[in-house]
Amino acid sequence: MQDPLGLPHEPVEHDQVEHWLLLAAKAMAVSGGLLFVVLIGMSLVSIVGRKLGFGSVNGDIELMQAGTAVAAVAFLPFCTLLGEHIKVDFFTENMRQPLKDRIDGFAELLLGLVVALLLWRTTLATLDAYESGETTTLVGLPLWIPTGLLLPSLALMVLGAWYRCYAMWHPNKVAPQGGAA
Repeated sequence: MQDPLGLPHEPVEHDQVEHWLLLAAKAMAVSGGLLFVVLIGMSLVSIVGRKLGFGSVNGDIELMQAGTAVAAVAFLPFCTLLGEHIKVDFFTENMRQPLKDRIDGFAELLLGLVVALLLWRTTLATLDAYESGETTTLVGLPLWIPTGLLLPSLALMVLGAWYRCYAMWHPNKVAPQGGAA
């Protein structure tokens, strides 16, 4: 592990592709954070309204569930580009860095494939929810909207994982987490 536990590292941009991926991932993470702030505000208004007898926000639980899913997934592309997902490197800890980078690159490839599968299935779920006209019970929010809002984050996460795979396998490139490929 190159970084001490608990200390985030600054992303180092190695080329234009990484620059734009990081920029998009940061924007997505900030939008997820802002959505969390809005959801917290809505929750506070609902709780205080209930306590003071004004009533709560209609459908607050439905909106909280949908919004939390969208906001949480918005952080994943940035985590992917920084290489900050949880991994068990017990077996690779003492390996030479080039071999370690090859193995990490393969893990990024697999992550990208799994998320691509998730992206495909979420796209089908979005289309199905749109065609069926399914809505939430209290506020009537069409379910295809929050489901569809997951798609950009998942797509960017796939691109980020595959970029990291490329960066770790490319012989003339320094891997985003600091190792030489």
